[in-house]
Amino acid sequence: MTYSTTTLSPLSSVHTANLLAKLSHRLEVARAHQNQSLIVALESEYAQLTAPAQPIAMRNRLQQLWMSFAETLSEWNKVHIERTVDAKGKPSWYAYNPQAGQTIFTESESEMRQWITKSYWGR
Repeated sequence: MTYSTTTLSPLSSVHTANLLAKLSHRLEVARAHQNQSLIVALESEYAQLTAPAQPIAMRNRLQQLWMSFAETLSEWNKVHIERTVDAKGKPSWYAYNPQAGQTIFTESESEMRQWITKSYWGR
């Protein structure tokens, strides 16, 4: 079984048609000026735009989805840190450690660093 995205949305079709029209014009100009290196580059671009979509094996698609899911899970377990500055220019720090369920709000950067060291690395 394979998965393919060969059908284009109407907007995508219009976009591709516009790209091909501009590319055809650029190719005509390059040929008129006998600019061989530009002709080769434009013909390569044309071939890429008109190449049929390659089917993706379902196994590869599932593997991509799994890797994306695993990446998301690892992001959820990371300490989240946010630095804000109030109207007077005074900074404050907020952090959350999802693994320990701990939160801190402080105006001291050094206190924030100590909390991270203690809660995240256990030192």
